[in-house]
Amino acid sequence: MPLPVFPALPGLAYPLPRTTSWDTIKNDAISGKRVRFSNRSYPIYKYELIFGDTGFLRSSAAFPEWQLLTGFLNQLIGGVGLFLYNDPNDNTAATQAFGTGDGASTVFQLVRALGGFTEPVFFPNVITDVKIDGVIAAGYGVTPYGAITFSSPPNAGAALTWDGSFYWGCRLDEDEHMFSNIMLHLFELRSLKFSTEKLP
Repeated sequence: MPLPVFPALPGLAYPLPRTTSWDTIKNDAISGKRVRFSNRSYPIYKYELIFGDTGFLRSSAAFPEWQLLTGFLNQLIGGVGLFLYNDPNDNTAATQAFGTGDGASTVFQLVRALGGFTEPVFFPNVITDVKIDGVIAAGYGVTPYGAITFSSPPNAGAALTWDGSFYWGCRLDEDEHMFSNIMLHLFELRSLKFSTEKLP
């Protein structure tokens, strides 16, 4: 069963924070030597959406945004359900390198690079094309977590690239969400927090 996609709703207020979160083990010796280790190979991103101030959720029959978001949150059973989020500032890959053929391997994880840092893409949305040394590949499939499986191994040294869009797999940080009915058919939600999920 496909994961639900967070609905695109009008009424979002700015700013829209996205926090980059690492988990570092810190060990400071008496001598002053400082040692640092990371528990993560890539960060978790924490989002906070606000529907209020400059925008609101409507609940009229013509614009049932409050009903849609309430139903979506309840379908997730709080922080239990995994869902997909389309980050409008970080959702595309253009001629993105994701591997080099070795003549034997057929499975390669999709990735995206941002500012020189590369991390995996687990939930591709639309894959426009996959290329091997600049030539569009014909025989390939996509695993549930965004790995490309070629029908035959790319030649050794062949550059693999992809173009397309992707989602972020997320879970809600909290189980309670307070909607305020500020006037007829208008609701505000002061804080909706969720984070990307660390996946295999």
